[in-house]
Amino acid sequence: MGKEKTIRILQAFVSNDKGGLTGYICQNYNWINRNEIQFDFLTYEKNPLDFEKTFIDMGAHFFHISSVFHVVNYMKELHTILSKNDYAAIHFNMSYANFVPILIAYCLNSKRIIIHSHSTKIDDRRRIVRFVKTCIHYVGKYMFKFIATDYLACSELAAQWMYCDFIIKSKNYHLAKNAIDISKYSYSPSIREIERNKLGILASTFVIGHIGRFTYQKNHEFLIEVFRKVVSKDENVILLLIGEGPEQNAIKKKAKKLGLESKVLFLGRREDVPNLLQAMDCFVLPSRFEGLGIAGIEAQAAGLPCIVSDQIPRELDQTGLVHFISLTSSVDIWVKMILSVQNIHRKNIGEKLNLCGYDIRISIEKMMKLYMQELDA
Repeated sequence: MGKEKTIRILQAFVSNDKGGLTGYICQNYNWINRNEIQFDFLTYEKNPLDFEKTFIDMGAHFFHISSVFHVVNYMKELHTILSKNDYAAIHFNMSYANFVPILIAYCLNSKRIIIHSHSTKIDDRRRIVRFVKTCIHYVGKYMFKFIATDYLACSELAAQWMYCDFIIKSKNYHLAKNAIDISKYSYSPSIREIERNKLGILASTFVIGHIGRFTYQKNHEFLIEVFRKVVSKDENVILLLIGEGPEQNAIKKKAKKLGLESKVLFLGRREDVPNLLQAMDCFVLPSRFEGLGIAGIEAQAAGLPCIVSDQIPRELDQTGLVHFISLTSSVDIWVKMILSVQNIHRKNIGEKLNLCGYDIRISIEKMMKLYMQELDA
């Protein structure tokens, strides 16, 4: 896989929240062979990102660019960036088919344009915004075959959302699994005890966990309703919420209003997610939609039973630990399933995930071959 010089890939777009798309891109950068491939990053953020200096020290460049909604400024700035740097490709990580940044990159004669689908719906509570973005999406979905060169998706459902059948059946489409460093998540009773002690949680307490940004997509309000009913059945229970987001304060107020303030721990954005998963007994993900739900992969790697919505791709279940429940089902059904897994014996099942291609080492090797145009069709 040798090359005469390191190639550079421009990654679009990262934000200061290292969850979701940014988390995926950052993980890939940490694992990629930077002697052969380097990343640069586009961001709409005005201020330096929390991880920016660290990545600059690793050889990356960051470009703070105008929002694509300011089309003229965006186009001028991107033109300057592309003219001063010889990029092998621009990799657009997307949740919906916003064709505007792709079309601009195409018009600026980018060598390769990689589109990567990470979702299956629009993440916005506002109906008008969802309607407008959905209209843009369906235009972009059919434009992409003319303005991009390579197409990735984290699941088959994410591919169907983002691309027309022509693209999915083409040699330029590839499934790119949201892999993880499985070894970091292996179940450890000693880490479990340490983490529970840090959080002030008794060994006998049943701990329900959730990881996700506080947005419309993740459906925290429903999770709180389910948890309220769980508490009415068993008071020795705690809910851990990991993540940040625009709806966090609203969920805090809801928990307080329902008298759950002492039983719901808002842990914010964390760098120690593998350890926190050890402290849990059950993982719940009632999302309205997901491209795949990488937090569910992490939870399985930790040996946790996972109760998730039926709006999440069935591909998430790689271990038999995932139970799908309809969002139209009653709260009681969710509660019954959650309580039924209280005494499940945890075990290490990383090998299963490895065999299914969810080890980061396998995923990164495939991604490097794609960047270097050595991936078989």
